Amino acid sequence: MTIAVVGCGAWGTVISQLIAKNTEAVTLFCHDETIVHEINTNHTNTLYLPKEPILNPNIQARHLSELPALIPEYNVIFIVVASSYYRDILSHIKAVLSYDQIIVAATKGMEEQSLKSVYDISIDVFSKEVCDNQFAILSGPNLAGEIYLGKPAATVIASKNAYLAEKVQKLISSDRFRAYVSDDVSGVSYGGILKNIIAIAAGILDAMELGSNAKAALLVRGMAEIKRYAVHFGAKEETLMGLAGFGDLVTTCLGPDSRNYSTGYRIGKGEPLIDITSSMVSVAEGVKACKVVYDIAKKEAIPMPITEGVYKVLYKNANVLEVTSLLMTRQLKKED
Repeated sequence: MTIAVVGCGAWGTVISQLIAKNTEAVTLFCHDETIVHEINTNHTNTLYLPKEPILNPNIQARHLSELPALIPEYNVIFIVVASSYYRDILSHIKAVLSYDQIIVAATKGMEEQSLKSVYDISIDVFSKEVCDNQFAILSGPNLAGEIYLGKPAATVIASKNAYLAEKVQKLISSDRFRAYVSDDVSGVSYGGILKNIIAIAAGILDAMELGSNAKAALLVRGMAEIKRYAVHFGAKEETLMGLAGFGDLVTTCLGPDSRNYSTGYRIGKGEPLIDITSSMVSVAEGVKACKVVYDIAKKEAIPMPITEGVYKVLYKNANVLEVTSLLMTRQLKKED
């Protein structure tokens, strides 16, 4: 089986490392010739990951410009790029994709212009028929740095095609990385998107030392918002209470290994958002997702008070303490 991974950030590189344990060769497509050279020469990707352990020698890096010509060579293609580049990558693949190839999206985020999830973008570019038969999403509580160091983790492979999901499950699973399968593509997709917004709030909360009680309330009420929004768009509630929903939320809200949590923490310490985003090597998807989700929630009349609060802090320069006070003094209600 021939495998390609598109995207050589931390997560794309780690996915390549996982697959390389189970197959003879993985091609990792990179946007930067310097990274291509480093991976092929030193078996490291030090821009995103530690020098040790070294990458599996079964991983060969190639420049992204070579991708369209080489697509026909691969049985399975993992897409692990920022959401802003996702549609463009799919467009290059579409022209040469054959009926027996598999696409696995490991991108968490939403497209700012169209307000669409990764799954919906995939349907746009290919078709619903192609996505029902040849498409899967990989998402879960997966901090790339921990997995790279061999620490145990689990994830979810979601596809409408059960045989495909099981094939990808076997391809990526190991004694340190356990994949589960699901048919709820929407639920797994939205879980990976929405938790990033709550993680920004968690970082702000911790930076301001608001305490464990507040953190617990944020996680539980944040989960209520995630379920409310995702179920509105067809997700199953039980999926959102699993690895790809609640599991991912907990991991992302726990500490500095999460880019979204770190972004929130720095905001809570008074650092301007523009300075934070310009200093980051990898993208904090929650920043863009917050604006998209806020706009959709307003349009669809979905109550999302925490998301609205994060939006006001990120985009309206609202005072964090004032936003916190507004959240706490909203009209009293029954817990849902």
